Amino acid sequence: MARRGASGFLSVTPYYNKPTQEGLYQHYRAFAESTTLPIVVYNVPGRTGVNVEVPTLARLAEIRNIVGVKEASGNVSQMCEVCRAVPSDFLVLSGDDALTLPLMAVGGHGIVSVASNEIPAEMVRMVETAERNDFAAARAIHARILPLMSVNFIESNPGPVKAAMAAMGLLDEVYRLPMVSPKPESKEKIQSVLKGLGLLKGALV
Repeated sequence: MARRGASGFLSVTPYYNKPTQEGLYQHYRAFAESTTLPIVVYNVPGRTGVNVEVPTLARLAEIRNIVGVKEASGNVSQMCEVCRAVPSDFLVLSGDDALTLPLMAVGGHGIVSVASNEIPAEMVRMVETAERNDFAAARAIHARILPLMSVNFIESNPGPVKAAMAAMGLLDEVYRLPMVSPKPESKEKIQSVLKGLGLLKGALV
């Protein structure tokens, strides 16, 4: 992969077979031993059926080229425990837009974002403001864009964000099965949020 220009991996946990915590550790250790590139663990139990528990992630953080986690468990207590358990230079990234700011408040480093497809500049501003410890300003940004971060998940991602981006004039609304266009009532809610943020004509926030 390095020869083809890859600079690292975002690696989702194995799905369907629901490995044990030891199985998860051995899986990622074997992966890390097969490459010199940095690896970010992607923990998204809602989609894979298995959670990378905090002690397992702490063990993985000891492996040289496992450099971070995209933490999308949706469990704020777990996210706090992760930040407490791993070294300060281990990248703890939110996998949920709406939880980015709470995670950064306890030591997280940012977000692998859905909403950045629609409002990249605003998401960058929120993260950089939080990095400067100006949480009052970051909260103001968060409060303003929270309706968009929420409506992006009114149905399974990435359906709503594609519909939103199409309404903004950023892409053609095309889906690959099994993804389909959101229901009409969902689209109405998406359009309402976009209108409220002044995004329907494609202008970024």
